[in-house]
Amino acid sequence: MIKMLCILALFMAPLTSCLAYNIKGYEYEETKELTRFVGAAVLEIEENGEAAFFQFREKDSRWLHDTSYIFVWGLDGMRYVYPPDPSGEGKNMLNLKDIDGKPIGKMFVEQTESKTGEGWVHYRWPKPGGKIPFWKSTFIKRAKAPSGKIYLVGSGKYNMRCEKIFIVHMVNQAISLLEKKELGALDIMRSRSSEFIFQNSYIFVKDDEGNELFNAAFPKLEGTNVLNLQDAEGKYFVQEVINTLRFEDDCWVKYMWPKPGKTEPSEKLAYEKKVSVDGRILIVGAGYYPE
Repeated sequence: MIKMLCILALFMAPLTSCLAYNIKGYEYEETKELTRFVGAAVLEIEENGEAAFFQFREKDSRWLHDTSYIFVWGLDGMRYVYPPDPSGEGKNMLNLKDIDGKPIGKMFVEQTESKTGEGWVHYRWPKPGGKIPFWKSTFIKRAKAPSGKIYLVGSGKYNMRCEKIFIVHMVNQAISLLEKKELGALDIMRSRSSEFIFQNSYIFVKDDEGNELFNAAFPKLEGTNVLNLQDAEGKYFVQEVINTLRFEDDCWVKYMWPKPGKTEPSEKLAYEKKVSVDGRILIVGAGYYPE
């Protein structure tokens, strides 16, 4: 019997990328705290309008302490609140990019303009007062002030633990791109400036016969058949996935695999989902390392 971590019932809601993020779908308290924090700031703006901006700038308050703060933009990219450096307020940040060239300014706005009006953006950014970039996950949410003006409200945390819902969303976004651009989407997903690479997570694609078409972190596997690939403990994890997806649309699998740039294997959880592209069944996956 195949021992797959198929938890479709538990994660049924997150499988559709247009659904709102439900706090009950998060595993880690720090993720829940951040979404509550941004949600509370949104309520302040919706109740008190632009007067809330002054509260967001108060040092050692619930809104501004340590590396935690709220920022507020207009949907045109104009920055209205940026407590780490108030001199940066009043500037248009639509073309803001991180160190990898990821267009995070446009990504922030896209999340706000989505059907749900909220979402996550993962990128590399220095801590306040620092120069070294760290991975940061930022939650964005739309707010409507009493004046009728729409704002983008966000806050982030550094080196957050990866949530399963982040991986499911990334795979669904990759599938949407493949459906639009077919295999031309692979070049986009390979770029570090895309939404498809963050922390130790990346997209990989194979067909239902085990032919590896794309692997952002281990490109040497591309063009090879990985059907008989075993992990460090001898597990035929590719076979397990392919056999499971003959009967299911998606599944989770656990196996031992090196982190990008490493050789020592670590426990990895991967989410894989099948899709038909140009008459061919492809399996799109991404994973994360719990520890």
